[in-house]
Amino acid sequence: TGAGVVTKRVSDAADKAGFVFAVDPTSAEASCIGGNIAMNAGGKKAVLWGTALDNLASWRMVDPNGDWLEVTRIGHNLGKIHDAPVATFKLEWTHPADKGKSNKPFKTEYLEIEGRVFRKEGLGKDVTDKFLAGLPGIQKEGTDGLITSARWILHKMPKFARTVCLEFFGQARDAIPSIVEIKDYLDAEAKNGGAILAGLEHLDERYLRAVGYATKSKRGVLPKMALFGDIVGDDEDAVARAASEVIRMANTRVGEGFVAVSPEARKKFWLDRARTAAIAKHTNAFKINEDVVIPLNRMGEYTDGIERINIELSIKNKLQFLGELRGFFALPHLPLGKSEDADAEIPAEELLGDRVAQAVQLIELTHARWTYLLENLDKPLRDARDELAALQVSTTWLDERLQRQPDAIVFNVVQDRTIRVSWKAEVRAQLRQIFNGAAFKLILDECSAIHKRVLRGRVFVALHMHAGDGNVHTNLPVNSDHYEMLQDAHAAVARIMTLARSLNGVISGEHGIGITKLEFLTEDEIRDFRDYKKRVDPEGRFNKGKLLNDPDMPSDLRNAYTPSFGLMGHESLIMQQSDIGAIANSVKDCLRCGKCKPVCATHVPRANLLYSPRNKILATSLLVEAFLYEEQTRRGVSIKHWEEFEDVADHCTVCHKCVTPCPVDIDFGNVSMNMRNLLRKMDKKSFNPGTTAAMFFLNATDPATINATRAAMTGLGYKAQRLANDVLKKFAKKQTKAPPATHGKPPVKEQVIHFINKKMPGNLPKKTARALLDIEDDKVVPIIRDPKTTTADTEAVFYFPGCGSERLFSQVGLATQAMLWHVGVQTVLPPGYLCCGYPQRGSGQYDKAEKMMTDNRVLFHRVANTLNYLDIKTVVVSCGTCYDQLETYEFEKIFPGCRIIDIHEYLLEKGVKLEGVGGVRYMYHDPCHSPMKQQDPLKTVNALITTVDGQKVEKNERCCGESGTLGVSRPDISTQIRFRKEEEMRKGADKLRADGFNGDVKILTSCPSCFQGLERYNEDAGTKADYIVVEMAKYLLGENWMPDYVAKANAGGIERVLV
Repeated sequence: TGAGVVTKRVSDAADKAGFVFAVDPTSAEASCIGGNIAMNAGGKKAVLWGTALDNLASWRMVDPNGDWLEVTRIGHNLGKIHDAPVATFKLEWTHPADKGKSNKPFKTEYLEIEGRVFRKEGLGKDVTDKFLAGLPGIQKEGTDGLITSARWILHKMPKFARTVCLEFFGQARDAIPSIVEIKDYLDAEAKNGGAILAGLEHLDERYLRAVGYATKSKRGVLPKMALFGDIVGDDEDAVARAASEVIRMANTRVGEGFVAVSPEARKKFWLDRARTAAIAKHTNAFKINEDVVIPLNRMGEYTDGIERINIELSIKNKLQFLGELRGFFALPHLPLGKSEDADAEIPAEELLGDRVAQAVQLIELTHARWTYLLENLDKPLRDARDELAALQVSTTWLDERLQRQPDAIVFNVVQDRTIRVSWKAEVRAQLRQIFNGAAFKLILDECSAIHKRVLRGRVFVALHMHAGDGNVHTNLPVNSDHYEMLQDAHAAVARIMTLARSLNGVISGEHGIGITKLEFLTEDEIRDFRDYKKRVDPEGRFNKGKLLNDPDMPSDLRNAYTPSFGLMGHESLIMQQSDIGAIANSVKDCLRCGKCKPVCATHVPRANLLYSPRNKILATSLLVEAFLYEEQTRRGVSIKHWEEFEDVADHCTVCHKCVTPCPVDIDFGNVSMNMRNLLRKMDKKSFNPGTTAAMFFLNATDPATINATRAAMTGLGYKAQRLANDVLKKFAKKQTKAPPATHGKPPVKEQVIHFINKKMPGNLPKKTARALLDIEDDKVVPIIRDPKTTTADTEAVFYFPGCGSERLFSQVGLATQAMLWHVGVQTVLPPGYLCCGYPQRGSGQYDKAEKMMTDNRVLFHRVANTLNYLDIKTVVVSCGTCYDQLETYEFEKIFPGCRIIDIHEYLLEKGVKLEGVGGVRYMYHDPCHSPMKQQDPLKTVNALITTVDGQKVEKNERCCGESGTLGVSRPDISTQIRFRKEEEMRKGADKLRADGFNGDVKILTSCPSCFQGLERYNEDAGTKADYIVVEMAKYLLGENWMPDYVAKANAGGIERVLV
């Protein structure tokens, strides 16, 4: 594997080949292979197969001298490395050679390392030893070289699997021992050849609340803790018995268990575990993200220790709130509203009476009670009886508790909430009684506002863990603009590290040391690594100063920086005068988890940082902060920042795919459109001839203008581009073979090469679909039907062709109409040339889009009223962006009871299929905006088209790079996207030809823009692109389907109705 490959893609490739890739961090959809090695990543599968170190066969890296270093494991034990008596590694250094050549090793060494030194004894994970007996690359956090590739051991997943979900409703400390019981039981089963534990994950109550966990129990309350486990084996009965026994264990500890057997059900069980980044949503994704490893038999003590820290932090925050509340009631003038008796003017002193004194007395008593609890958590409960009673704490339960738990301390009863520390119950409820009435609403509102403000600074610790190996992720969400909160969190982290060490654990099992944990390593733990670093990289070429704890080269938190999303909340003139505040608000919840990366059309990490949705969000946030700073300092927003803002917005195809995996539902497609709209409104959008020409063509409604523009585009523009490609092919091929990394907009000369590097389509129809049928009049509604087979009662559909299917690639619109004619329905077209409005929204022309959509809806209502006798129930589209935009039109109010459907799904409904095609094999490219919504589009395509040799249509992944006008407005970005698509096209075509097939390979799609994009790869992959409906028309209606249909329609097949 290459170092830059996303972990999830490696897992998917292994799965497709019938194997399992063991490295499985929660960040699998964002992390890369090189990082997995440098950090020695693990994940939920580590309980069975270990971490990266356990599964590496070899890895290659560049050392600090610029030489190649190959590290190979000799005699791999095919298991966890600490179980091997000795692990042997061969280290070979070679000098770099010219491309395509290699040199012989100039130096070879062997390392023999005792297995037990790789991890602290008794722990499943441990990445605190950075020296690792001098083994290069692995676990070094990028400090001794650059990892470039690796070879891995893959595993076979046993044949049968069941996923268990265990929900515990008692106290966490009582439920935690079940982890040890389950692990011990399944370890014993595995030794006897029975079921195996393949993963065991834990979420505490705070995480369950953060991910929006929906309990599977009928109790109707949120569990205190949940475990998710995979139980696998080659004996189905043994796996079933083990799952049943695990659930029985949970039942004995106030728990309930649920089992999933099918792959779909098992995946659903694991979905909540994948959304753990949501814990930091309320702090705009900022959190101190720690992990420790605790021996499983000490885990109960660790959770108690964390609860102790949480209770102290909570009470401290509440006492701060009481102090602020005391200050509020000390004000000379409290806010008052009108009393119920509006006619009577009652003085404030008379209205308030002794209410303020009552409130202050309540605050003082509550403050004393909470302070006592905070200061006496370790006090034996029997000794605290009288003091609790004096503080008005009910003690009716105390004797029964002491009988059951004689050694109970105050902490125990605060932990299980026998004694509550509650602002709602102890303060707010009484204040509402004291200040009862409309006149005091403002006082109560201010009390709630103070509570909200103080609560924002409350620190808490949330836990989720890889329970099978004791790796506990200990997270503290914090607001990066709240200094006191950061200090509280830092102090809490220090306590957590001390707690972990006191339980014979270690301070990191996966996340590494980095800058936040360096201060918690002892001199003995870092000395050997420091000596190693000074020996192999004395000049500090890799991550200079990192992990060294060197006073001359500080590498701890003193030099750390992170974007502070909190600044976005500050008032600013620019926030008030523009949409910048809405843009800031739309990205502020980003958790930076990276789950959007695998689905992003522009995710090309080698190109530059903006080819990643997560980085685009960070860039947007940084630019907003720059805007605010410049506005607050009255410098005015620099032109350079607006240019960078536009560049970020350009790096998006507006496919909206990122919103699906996002735990907090950020749609960067919408963000990009809002950014473009802001640039337009602020008159900061730069002139782009490609965008201007495309939008002129799409905005036009006059037939003469459209036809003239089309003639200029296809007759001159497309031909000139194709000619330039032929002339400059040498330069173009060099650019497309390996597009160089970019920064900002390239110079014009380079942009020209980008524009012509792949040929645009040729041999397009000479006229638009409407011109061929003479239905360009915008005052006439055309109804197209076969007069011989239809009547007034025949089913009628409303077909919205859209710009691409009607104006540019008119064969698509005509093929759709021809197939509707073929199935015997009446086809109603809108009057004149219309655009749905999506291209305008996509380019940031919101005002133009809104007007267009409003005009269209009014027009469609008029059409519906005129043709109410047809009872239209179906709106057909042949374009995905049209589908998405028309969904906002509320067509059910225009044609009551109607639905929107893609032409291909409609044909499948009608039983129209293309069967037994010979001499051709197909791939399918699913557009970013897929119009097929009823089921997986590939399933629909395979149902519509079958070949004579039974070859299934396979999906060809990745974006085509056209994305509406992106191919002409930012061809440099398209080139980067096309580079990835060309790889997929070649692989897909080669696969179809692997058995010696020498016929045509076609790639089908269902989007006009994608059709243009896919045509560009014809020469590269030896393919031909076409629309599904066009391909069906060609085979079902004959090679001359287009002139035949046009002739039939023009010979009495069109009814023209004035609207």
